[in-house]
Amino acid sequence: MGVALLSIGIAVVAGTLIGLVAGYGPRWLGMLLLLVLDTISSLPMIMFALAVLTLLGPGLWTLVGTIAFFTIPGYARLVRAQTLALRDSPFIQAERSMGAGFPRILFIHLLPNVIGPLLVVMTMDIPVVIGLEAGLSFLGIGIQPPTPSWGSMLNDGFVFIRNTPLLVVFSGLPIVLATLSFTFLGEALRERLDPATRRG
Repeated sequence: MGVALLSIGIAVVAGTLIGLVAGYGPRWLGMLLLLVLDTISSLPMIMFALAVLTLLGPGLWTLVGTIAFFTIPGYARLVRAQTLALRDSPFIQAERSMGAGFPRILFIHLLPNVIGPLLVVMTMDIPVVIGLEAGLSFLGIGIQPPTPSWGSMLNDGFVFIRNTPLLVVFSGLPIVLATLSFTFLGEALRERLDPATRRG
């Protein structure tokens, strides 16, 4: 859970900054950033993570950095798309005509309008990262003892599965519950924040 929240938090901050600049900045800069993001997205995440963790050694910050590196493009592309849709809006043009600077338009007027979709995607990505971290720790290249990890606990229980299968059940149950919880939270946020599906 800590790895997921930390890596997603880093990716959201970095991806939001990149997306705002790519969407509102000069066209050449947006295309260059988009090319870099597409290049990162084209890499196979699992294979790259395995290679990085094998070369640099398993550890908390190596895992967090690897996951954040691969999740930044998704948030950057989302924020860029929202920014492109809003950059020619009347309220942005009004701010521009009154002499508002680049940082003020980005962080005061554009950022609040992209927070909603960003929160929904973020809550949907947390279960994916939890599963990825648990899988890597299960293989022995994720979080290392004595730092606790659901994947490591699952691996320890798997050794004794023929004698005490409850170890595997109770080690895997938190992963399932966390995945379902964040999925339901993401659906609730989407319904709440999306005007097309908002009820009441």
